[in-house]
Amino acid sequence: MRVLALFVLFMVGTTLFAHDAPYRVAKFQDVLSHSKLQAPLSSYDPLWSRGYGDFAFYQNRYFYLQDESYMTFEMCQKKHRSELREQHDWKVETKEPKTMEATLLLFPLSSKREFTFLQIHADSNRMTAAKTILNKPLLRVVWKKNYHHLKDHIWAVVRVSADPKEQKYMKIDLGKRPRDFFRVKVVVAQSKMKIYVADKLCFNFDVSYWNGVWNYFKAGVYLQDEGCAKVLFKELKF
Repeated sequence: MRVLALFVLFMVGTTLFAHDAPYRVAKFQDVLSHSKLQAPLSSYDPLWSRGYGDFAFYQNRYFYLQDESYMTFEMCQKKHRSELREQHDWKVETKEPKTMEATLLLFPLSSKREFTFLQIHADSNRMTAAKTILNKPLLRVVWKKNYHHLKDHIWAVVRVSADPKEQKYMKIDLGKRPRDFFRVKVVVAQSKMKIYVADKLCFNFDVSYWNGVWNYFKAGVYLQDEGCAKVLFKELKF
């Protein structure tokens, strides 16, 4: 009887926490075909991470399909993440525009202060034009609980120096967090970076100081503090 009870409990738990794989929805297959999943840290974890393009039938507690429509990322604990990392690197001086487009819904849940949901990140495995290693994001699009007396807003955090020793940032208010799905688009070309929210241009900046740095897009959840957060993507394209 005890064995039977344990089996029933296991089956109930499996049913409650089972999810579909995002790859089964055609609109996500392109972005997943040239991305990898980093969770819960940047280093590969066989329990929660996934290699480039290896997403057929794959889901876990941090990455799953919700309501048969939304690619979902969920994470708890400071400095932990559930994020897609684009496979192909590029430089901001590219003539061919590099674009990240997302239609998403944010759930701060119990996040104490801040979490990141979109990034442009330098590739720390490749030397910059200045022969240095830069393991920093050029851009983080974040939710902040309370910053400069603005509560529950979205911000663009832009690094304004390519010197690894300089911690210089600009923070741009992108408005109060929408309660429904909203659209964000980031376009980089010819050393210019543009950010659109709901198809409105909110930021247009010269990032030529970042020339020579190899970059990639990231999307998901990265926690800057304790607590939990969740993001649903209706659409995501790199």
